[in-house]
Amino acid sequence: MAAKLPDSDENQKAAEPAWLLPVKIAVVVMGIMIFVGLGVIAYTIATRLAGSGDQEVAEAPVVAPAPAAGTTQPVATPFGTVHITVPRGGRLGAAQFDDGRMILQMNLPNRKIRLLVFDLATGKELGAFELAPANN
Repeated sequence: MAAKLPDSDENQKAAEPAWLLPVKIAVVVMGIMIFVGLGVIAYTIATRLAGSGDQEVAEAPVVAPAPAAGTTQPVATPFGTVHITVPRGGRLGAAQFDDGRMILQMNLPNRKIRLLVFDLATGKELGAFELAPANN
């Protein structure tokens, strides 16, 4: 009589815990997702490098670029030196440039702020805003 030896697949199935099958499935699915993702990236890079001009791209509105830091723009007319008096304890803050005007922030003592508005073409002060905290 021949001895009945257990099949190798049966031995392997008996040795694997029950939680291992879902892990194997998850590994295979994630591997497929990585492969597909790399394919999408390669396709996107290839189409962008090909530079197909058939597609119309929505253009953003044209806005004048802001000058780079440290660069100057010519002024229409020279206006000489403009003297601004900074009160004792005051400090100059931010400056904004827009539409030929400069808004200069001056931080005053007692938490007050003064915004000075200048015309860049003439150098004249157009006005000032005094900002103070509310008295509660």
